[in-house]
Amino acid sequence: MTLTNVVAPFTPLLVAKRWARRTALVVVLGVFCFSPTVAQAKEEEPVRQGLPGRRISGASRLPTSACAQNADPLVAIIPESNLGATAVAEPTLWLSIPDVASAKQLEFYLFNAQDEIIYQTALTIEPTADLVGLDLGTMVGAPKLEVAQRYRWAASIICNPNNHSENISVEGWVDRVEASEGRGLWYDRLGVLLEQLQQQPRNQDALSQWHRLMASARLDQIVPLSVDANSVDLAPTTDIAQ
Repeated sequence: MTLTNVVAPFTPLLVAKRWARRTALVVVLGVFCFSPTVAQAKEEEPVRQGLPGRRISGASRLPTSACAQNADPLVAIIPESNLGATAVAEPTLWLSIPDVASAKQLEFYLFNAQDEIIYQTALTIEPTADLVGLDLGTMVGAPKLEVAQRYRWAASIICNPNNHSENISVEGWVDRVEASEGRGLWYDRLGVLLEQLQQQPRNQDALSQWHRLMASARLDQIVPLSVDANSVDLAPTTDIAQ
């Protein structure tokens, strides 16, 4: 499995932002790291609300000849309800990427509660990427998510710029909440697990938690579940448009 974190060009300011955000995230997620019982209980809570969306691209529409190397879909790694929560103002949103024929442009959009586009950008993904992280904290100009607000996000792999019907697209939702609300923080827990697996690919506890989390979202048959130490790629892709 190759893990790729999509980031904007490197600057000291962005490094400082990311360090401050990571420090806050460690505090927020202490309950997940040190209380497996609580984390598992949150994971197993029934879905209370579902939202319209497409977290898995239509496999039958994949333009194999123009873009994809196989029938694997593009997947927004989110719960079955299409909605996940975060206590972080600049979370990372994760995608499972199908094998593509060559480097491809990925378009990302963020919408507010009124379904207005509040941010968009284009990035390059490499054909070796299995999991791609869209890190709002390192995207130049990306807004901070406001507490008690809900956002829709969408991502598309551009297979043929002249024919948008060939794009591979997914979308999902994110609730920005206070950490004290005591609800399951999907995006934050996911980020902690993937960061741990990047650093310790053979950590069996982290792998087990990853498997359980994907099973709870019914993604365990779709998203890669194994990590090989030699295939973890930390090289970022490059932001090519604002």
